Amino acid sequence: MKQFRVLLAILIAVTAVVAVLFVSVRPKGPELPNVISLWVTRFDYDSAEDVRKIIQNVGESGFTDVFFQIRGNGTVFYNSNLEPWAHELSGHKLPNLGKDPGWDPLQLAIETAKPYGLRVHAYMNVLPGWKGLEDPPLATGQLWSAHPDWFMVDSLGDKMLPTSGWYAFINPVIPEVRQHLKGIVQELCKYDIAGIHLDYIRYPHDYHLVAGQRYPDASEEELRRRADFSYDSASQSALYEQYGWDLTKAQIEDFRRDSVTRVVRDLAYTMQMEKPGNCLLSASVMGNPVDGRKHAYQDSGLWVRQGLVDWAVQMNYATKSFNRYLTQMQKAAGKSGFRSSVVVGIYCKHESERILTQIKTVKSSKSRGLALFSYEYLFGKNHQVTEKGRIILPEIRP
Repeated sequence: MKQFRVLLAILIAVTAVVAVLFVSVRPKGPELPNVISLWVTRFDYDSAEDVRKIIQNVGESGFTDVFFQIRGNGTVFYNSNLEPWAHELSGHKLPNLGKDPGWDPLQLAIETAKPYGLRVHAYMNVLPGWKGLEDPPLATGQLWSAHPDWFMVDSLGDKMLPTSGWYAFINPVIPEVRQHLKGIVQELCKYDIAGIHLDYIRYPHDYHLVAGQRYPDASEEELRRRADFSYDSASQSALYEQYGWDLTKAQIEDFRRDSVTRVVRDLAYTMQMEKPGNCLLSASVMGNPVDGRKHAYQDSGLWVRQGLVDWAVQMNYATKSFNRYLTQMQKAAGKSGFRSSVVVGIYCKHESERILTQIKTVKSSKSRGLALFSYEYLFGKNHQVTEKGRIILPEIRP
């Protein structure tokens, strides 16, 4: 019996190593030209005509890829069996949550993009689970009501509360959460998409900036503690099981980083099983990879170096720190990883002259390409090219 247990332990260990190695060397597709991408958020559309105009504008402007948002906070903009339809598609009223709008934004985007050769990436917020001061209707099965135990818990022992403009996050440590996210990816892989784009794949370290809405009388110290996650029983048990009771701060940080990376690895593996070799995995990552790794537990450099993502899309939205963050990303990803897998994101809220300078810098940086955030600044709510768009769009092409 003892020998059997030893052999079983060895088999389990070898299987785990093989699984990690398999995902870490995700096969790359054929060599592609430089990426020129645009983010389209779920706030840019609420009708089929909106989607048609958006994709037409993006396709005719010379973009190679579009990150088209289809999941915000546990509600979706595609036909799902796991999460309810977003209420924004049914008149923006919360009681309409889960109501079938009668059309599928993701499918329409894919069909409209084909004549332009535009690659559509299904863009999903990964860990946000709900936003707003009002609870979703119970009958919809939305995560906030259906799975309250999935949400992060702060260092004072309270469940993370969403604000009017900020999300409550689900906990990547919980196995059921990871399984649910894998299910979302499996659903998306049934569509003829070019890729899946992950956003908010990190810990919400910056929650203290908005937590005052929920805790108006809290001190700055308390608000900081409200942004320290997650102290739920599942996380604490897993942490103590891995490191024992005599924990160091470094071990806690490693544990949280590993929990986020594990989700990325799980989703990469799921995609490889569902769409082997022909679907790209990308992730929006913080502009400063050093801060991202230290405070948000997002190890974007590791994801690139291990091949867990095809593209790390750096949200380099800084002004004075833009070049420094670019250098830090080059160092974190490594020279070859930066060249093959880092797409540099530029914030189009900045003034046009600054954006043009940053585009020029990215083009000379030998990165994988560039991405612009976001559609609204270039085309506006009426889908007409804005003044800024007339200046910026001619400069995006190689």
